[in-house]
Amino acid sequence: MPRAPSLLQRIRPTLETIIVDAGANPMDPTGHYRSLLGEIPSRLFGFEPQAETTARLNALHKHQEIYLPYLLGDGRLHTLRICRASVMTSLLEPDPVACGLFHRFDQLTEVVERKNVWTRALDDIEEIPRIDHLKMNVCGSEKMILAHGRNKLSDVSVVQLEVSFIPLYQAQPTIGELDLQLRSMGLIPHAMPLIKTWGVKPLIINNSPGWPVRQLLVAEMVYVADYRKVGQLPTELLKQMALILHYCYQSMDVVLLCLNELASRKEVDNNPGKWYVDHLEDCLTPAA
Repeated sequence: MPRAPSLLQRIRPTLETIIVDAGANPMDPTGHYRSLLGEIPSRLFGFEPQAETTARLNALHKHQEIYLPYLLGDGRLHTLRICRASVMTSLLEPDPVACGLFHRFDQLTEVVERKNVWTRALDDIEEIPRIDHLKMNVCGSEKMILAHGRNKLSDVSVVQLEVSFIPLYQAQPTIGELDLQLRSMGLIPHAMPLIKTWGVKPLIINNSPGWPVRQLLVAEMVYVADYRKVGQLPTELLKQMALILHYCYQSMDVVLLCLNELASRKEVDNNPGKWYVDHLEDCLTPAA
């Protein structure tokens, strides 16, 4: 029996998928887009300001993954606070009151070095032609990066970022501020693949300071192009959104919504409700 065409073969995107990973620290790896990189024509641009780490990442990964030693921001000079835990390094000053409430965070966010660095605005980075999927884990710089990347993000279909419920840095934007900014860019909330809770001092359970109790701390949140206006979304954006949501998030419901609109435009085969659902076993493979 002949094998059914893959989703990529049915959708036939005009352009390769461009992924940008802001904060590609190997100490805090992101696996959700790995399955997409292995299945469809795509390129990953990762940003890690430590030059040695960037060189190591470029040596380890395939040609379709490009890591650049830039610190994303507004294109101006800023002070980088290098923390004892490298994943907590930030352009913002850690808030000693907030960090002091949670076990270990006063140690993890201890600033061991401050240095002045020039940031790069996303819109000014010539290596990136455009962005289909943006992932950010940047300890408080999210709002600045989005504000200075609107041109490159004009047709972005999926954004994943870490949002804060209890800001650990001074002047760090909260989930509410970021939600308003993303909505102003034509994106709406879609999923929350990871929620991190943390214990408030002084309670310690099982002798583990990191034992999660109830207090919300941060979460990974996914936003997508506003599919309430699916008929107004560009064809290529719909194709990219369907591929990203299929391979990265197994969001079959929104994928089918995109496919139905593409079918109405004669961009994919008719009746995707049958041929896509018939092959959902591909979607049900757990993400890395």
